[in-house]
Amino acid sequence: MVPMMSPVIIPEELIASEPALPVQFHEIWHKTRYVSAERSLLLSVVWQVILDLQKYRFATRRRQQRLYMDAYRWVISDDRHWPYAFRNVAELLNVDAERLRAELLGAQAAPASAGDEDRAEAA
Repeated sequence: MVPMMSPVIIPEELIASEPALPVQFHEIWHKTRYVSAERSLLLSVVWQVILDLQKYRFATRRRQQRLYMDAYRWVISDDRHWPYAFRNVAELLNVDAERLRAELLGAQAAPASAGDEDRAEAA
C-alpha cells in the first residue's frame, strides 16, 4: 500500500532556481590550483611519511619496520641541517611543526610523555 501524500502548494519562487551561466562555473570546474614543483615535492615527502607511519606501525618484516622507524625518526627529529629535515619541511609548508608532529604521531607520542612524567615524579 502506497501512502497518500497530502497536496501542498509550494510557491514557484521557492522551487525555481535562479538562472546561472556556464561561465560562472568555469573557474570552479576547470581551474586547478597551481602548486610549485618544490611544494609538490615537500607534500610528497610528508605524504609518504604518513603512509609509512600508518601502514607499517605493526609490521613484522624487517624492511617494513625500517620504513616505519625511518619515518618515525624523521618526524621526531629537531635537526635543521638537512634541507628536507622535518622542521624545515613544516616551515616551508607554513605548518606548525609541533602540531604536525602531534597529528602524525597521534597516540604514539603519548606513552613517551607519560614515561617522562613518571620519571619526574620519582625524582
